[in-house]
Amino acid sequence: MLTLHTAGLLVPGTGVEPLPGGAVALDGGTVAAVGPYEELADAYPQARTRRWAGVLTPGLVHLGAGPLLAHAYHPDPREADALGTDPLAGDALDALVLDDPRWGGSA
Repeated sequence: MLTLHTAGLLVPGTGVEPLPGGAVALDGGTVAAVGPYEELADAYPQARTRRWAGVLTPGLVHLGAGPLLAHAYHPDPREADALGTDPLAGDALDALVLDDPRWGGSA
């Protein structure tokens, strides 16, 4: 699923100027594009958008992220009314019906 990740400030990497209102287009695990959110939203109208507070930076590695993602469901912003915005685990996670696309969208 194509997803646009955007924040108030995008720091694309070393040697690249920070981009206020920037975004990263991800197609699965592949970076498809980086640029101003408006341009990427026009280029990828079918993409869902995830808006993050603060600064968006690529390339950070969290070695403990695998178990966290495997044992908790992070609701998509479109599910906030029904599920809230906090990660779900334990009984709340067990009560959800999760197909592969929905589970993958959680990350």
